[in-house]
Amino acid sequence: MCSLKVLRKQQLSVGDLTWDKDDGAAMDFVAAASNLRAHVFEIPRKSRFDIKSIAGSIIPAVATTNAIIAGLIVMEALKILAGDTSLCKSTYLPKYPNPRKQLFISCPLAPPNPKCYVCAPRPEVTLVTNVKILSVLNFQEKILKEHLGMVAPDVDIDDGKGTILISSEEGETTENLPKALIDLGVTSGTRLKADDFMQSYELMITILHRELPDDTLFTIQEASSASSESKKRKATDNSETEGPVSSRRRKDSSEL
Repeated sequence: MCSLKVLRKQQLSVGDLTWDKDDGAAMDFVAAASNLRAHVFEIPRKSRFDIKSIAGSIIPAVATTNAIIAGLIVMEALKILAGDTSLCKSTYLPKYPNPRKQLFISCPLAPPNPKCYVCAPRPEVTLVTNVKILSVLNFQEKILKEHLGMVAPDVDIDDGKGTILISSEEGETTENLPKALIDLGVTSGTRLKADDFMQSYELMITILHRELPDDTLFTIQEASSASSESKKRKATDNSETEGPVSSRRRKDSSEL
C-alpha cells in the first residue's frame, strides 16, 4: 500500500505517470501485483530483482506482438464479415525468414476433418463402456466435461420421448447422478444427444456396452471406426450362421 500512496502523490503533482523500472514505487507495485497474480494461478513467484529484469525488457516486445497479432486477426475478421470465408488464411511466424525474405507465412485453412467429433458436419462418436457400472455422474464429469471438453452439457435420450438424462439447470436431474446408465434405460445401441449451449455444440453419442478391464472406465471411438467394427461383427455373425447351413447343403448333395 505504501507504493500506491507514493504513486498517487506523484500523479497529483505531475499528472499522468510514465512507467520507469528505476522508479522505486512503480517497481514495488509491479512486483507485488505480479506475485499476487502468480499466487492465484499457482505460478512460482519471483524476487523483486528478477521481476525488474523481466519488466524492463518485456513491455516493448509485448506491445509490438499484440499489435501485430491484433492486426492479423482484424484482417481475417473483415473477410468473414464480407462473407469471403474462402479467402481466410492461417498465418505463421517462422523462426527465420524464408528464402523470399518473408517473415509471415500464410496458407489456406485446412478443411474440416470429417472424422473429428468437433468439426465434422454431424459430430458423432461411439462410447464403449459398461452401462452397468458407469454412473451418470462419471459420464458427466469424466467423459462429457473432461474428455469431450463440454462446459454445461444437456443430455437427452434419443428415444422419441425426449427423456432428459442430464440437465445443465441446477437441481433438475440431481437424482440421476448416482445411478448407473442402465438404471435409466441406457443400453447397448442407445443414442444420446449431448448439447452444450455455452459453446453452441451438439454431439450424438452412441452407447456400446462392453465388459472392460478394471482400470478402464470407457473408450471413445469415431463414428467411422465404430461403424466398420459393427460391420465386422455382423459379417462374423453371418459367417458363423451360414457355416452349418453350407455343410448341410453339401451333405444333402452327396446323398442325392
